[in-house]
Amino acid sequence: MGALDEEFHASLVRATGNAEAARVHWDVTERIRIIRRLDFTRGDRIEATYTEHGKILRAILQRKADQAQLLLRAHIEQSKAEVRKITLHTLHEARTQL
Repeated sequence: MGALDEEFHASLVRATGNAEAARVHWDVTERIRIIRRLDFTRGDRIEATYTEHGKILRAILQRKADQAQLLLRAHIEQSKAEVRKITLHTLHEARTQL
């Protein structure tokens, strides 16, 4: 799932035709891969990711750029929030077991 998610986001960036943006995006992806993949440790997050990606693609196909941008931003923010929760929960469990 993580590889598919990375490819989805990389494809969106490549579709802009901006090679420098694609290079920077890939560099960032390489650095945060382990953190981003935490979002796929729960079934509900995998399902949410598919749903969110589908909405983004529909907006793009319908040439609704503003809507696609809003959906993409919301998707990224939601994923960041979920990764934070998962990380904090994991840290809490580790401390409890000590």
